[in-house]
Amino acid sequence: MRLAALLLTASAGAAQAASLTWSFSSDIQTLDPHSSRISFTNAVLGNVYEPLVRMNERLEIEPALAQSWERPTPTTWRFRLRPGVAFHGGETLGADDVVFSFDRVNSPGGNRGALAAVKAMRATDPLTVEIETERPFPILLNALLQFPIVDRGWALANGAEGASNLTAQKENHASRNANGTGPFRIVSRESDGPTVMAANPAWWDTPRHNLDRVTYLPIRNPATRTASLLSGSTDATVELPLQDVDRVRADPRLQVTQGPELRTI
Repeated sequence: MRLAALLLTASAGAAQAASLTWSFSSDIQTLDPHSSRISFTNAVLGNVYEPLVRMNERLEIEPALAQSWERPTPTTWRFRLRPGVAFHGGETLGADDVVFSFDRVNSPGGNRGALAAVKAMRATDPLTVEIETERPFPILLNALLQFPIVDRGWALANGAEGASNLTAQKENHASRNANGTGPFRIVSRESDGPTVMAANPAWWDTPRHNLDRVTYLPIRNPATRTASLLSGSTDATVELPLQDVDRVRADPRLQVTQGPELRTI
């Protein structure tokens, strides 16, 4: 049964703010996009790493790192990458990075998940990737929403050719460092402490925000999260406790946003 879980978010409404500090109840599990199985972590890393396709506000799939695609046979898909996309480290995205990311997500500890139906990925030229599925798989585009692309050269140079293994508690360089193509880059990361991101000035797309810096704080105690918001120590929090909604709504500096989550229970 599909249920709409209510998400309550409270935030300060300053439109000109160039920085944002926000809180939630848990820490980011890892910075490795190929080992996380936690929705919250994946959502945060979605600002740092990007897939070939993405979902827009109307829940429609649209081009991201791939600017176009075709399906020449029932089991073959061909993706043309967007030229000139740069990773945060300055390297240019290529088809080899996509193929490497597929190999990496299939390594021990990797979250292959939705890509289980993919038989192979091949780079047919520097900007073209061909994906072969085990059988006709019409929902491949949906599966690719959960396939972030990493920089092959960066991963190899730092001993992170395989995904970190959270089950075996084996980390690598990508567990605490990041190099994606997304609208934000990681500035610093502290376990159970602040994670700081800065806007990526070289992002290939047009930003739809006015932020140059974002700080995430894990605050496990609900009352402490609310107190931090009301005191101005944080600008926003997610999953505001129901008992605090009226008190937060009464503060003219803050606004409460409520909406359904995309979740199947």
